[in-house]
Order: sequence, then C-alpha cells, then structure tokens
Amino acid sequence: MAYALYHQIKRQPDLKATIQQLFNDWTTERILGIGLVVVFMTINWLLEAAKWRLLLIGTEKFSLWKSLQSVLTGVAVSVITPNRIGEYMGRILFLRNVHKLQGVTVTIIGSFAQLIVTGFLGLIGLIYYILNVQHSPWLNVLLVASILLCVGLTYFYFHLEKFLEWTAGISFLKKIRTYLEIVKRFDRRQLIQILLLSFLRYFVYSIQFILLLRLMLVDVPLPDLLFTVWLIFWAMAIVPTIAIAEIGIRGETALFFLLPLSNNQLGIVTATILLWLINLIIPALIGCLFVFRMKIYEDE
Repeated sequence: MAYALYHQIKRQPDLKATIQQLFNDWTTERILGIGLVVVFMTINWLLEAAKWRLLLIGTEKFSLWKSLQSVLTGVAVSVITPNRIGEYMGRILFLRNVHKLQGVTVTIIGSFAQLIVTGFLGLIGLIYYILNVQHSPWLNVLLVASILLCVGLTYFYFHLEKFLEWTAGISFLKKIRTYLEIVKRFDRRQLIQILLLSFLRYFVYSIQFILLLRLMLVDVPLPDLLFTVWLIFWAMAIVPTIAIAEIGIRGETALFFLLPLSNNQLGIVTATILLWLINLIIPALIGCLFVFRMKIYEDE
C-alpha cells in the first residue's frame, strides 16, 4: 500500500511546488490549525471516556480520569490486533476480575453504537457522492449493502435482549450467559445517550479531518468535502485491517474518493497520515504509559 501511494503521489503534476507549499510555508495560521486538531483529539477521547463510563454504570464505578486511562490502554493494545479487537482486552485491565467479562460485553455495545453512527452518516455521504460526485455500479452495490447493514445493526442495538434469546441454544455460550445478561440493564434512554456520545465523537473526528485537509491545501467545496469524509470513514470502518498497518489502506481509501474532487494527492495522503498519528498513535503511546504504571503498581 505504501509503495502504491508513493507512485501515485510521484505522478502528481507540479509535485515540487506542492511540497514547497505544504512543508516550507508554515504560517502561524497553519501551526495554530494543527494545534486545534490536537485539542480536538483530547476532546475526542474524553467523549469516548465518558461513553465508557456510562457503559459501566451498574458494573463498576469509574471516575472520568480512570475511564480515560482505561480507554487509552485499550487503544495501545488495539494497534497490533485485527480491526482493533484488542481494545476490549486493554480496557478491561482496569476492571476487577469478576467484572472483566461484563466489561467485554459493554465494550461491544459501545462499538456497535459507534458503528451505527458511522454507518448512517456514511450512508448519507454515499448517497450524496453518487448523486453529485461520481457514480459506478460497485457504489450501488455498496449502497444496498450499507442500507441492509445499517438497518440490521440498529435493530440489533435496540433489541439486545433478543440476542440473548438467539444465543440460548449455543452450548459454549451457556457458561458465560450470566455475563451476557448485562445487556438487559440498558434501557432505550441509555442506549440513545450512548449513541449521542458516539455522534459527538464522530462530529469531532470529522472536523479534524476536514481541518487537516484544508491545512494541506486540499481545495474542495465544504459540502462535497464533508459528505465525502463521511463516506471515507464508513469505507475504512468496514475494511478489515490492523491499526498499526492501516495507514496504507487509509491513504488509498482517501485518495480513491477524494481524487475526483482534488488532484492534490500529496495533501490528501499527508492529512490522512496526520489524522492517524494524532488520533491513534499518540493516544496509543500515552496508553502504553498507563500499562507500564499498572505493572509497577501490581509489582508493589
């Protein structure tokens, strides 16, 4: 992927002039813009910590600070696992042993909420993209699949108790059924609150990417950029990957959808890399420090 990205960028017209603009002309405005993206990163993970704390109501009491440590530890573990499934294991390190399996269950509920928000806004972005930017048969297939997936996810999310009924006959799940019963604690109001926090986090993430694209001189009308960014996030959410190696996939996905709108390939890839570094790698490194402190505490 990195090799493919390199060759795509290499073919960009006026590449030297673009490099000069991107990396040498650092005005105060651009530096402040990057600083604002970092501030939004903090807000992003604070919102996720608030959501994690809400999910744990009835299981274990967490302060917002402890919840944030748990979330960032999950990020640290997730970067070396497919589709970040290690995030569940990282978060439950902060839970008491008797609550760890329940912690996995509520983490999955939170992930579903985030996927529903990403799916529905991605679906809106896809419809806009097909109508106003580019149309192709495979995008129609993606549209149908997205509609079915979003409807299915939403039904499952608001009928969690039916999931328990469906799994009642699965023998290997009977031993952990007690831990799965936790889903019954969440009423519709709480599920909507979790969705709202997921939406706020998604909104912050969208602003970050749009701001970075603007800072990297990707000149696209705001409506086109907004809806295409939503589509990019949805495409990245459904593509299997490993977080530590996903920068190539992120770059290729962003290029695929944004190239019909802008020929600044270097700017698109640079913005994508910066978003990945700021929102994933920096929090993962901070999360590693929390893991280290936990080990010291346990050794004592």
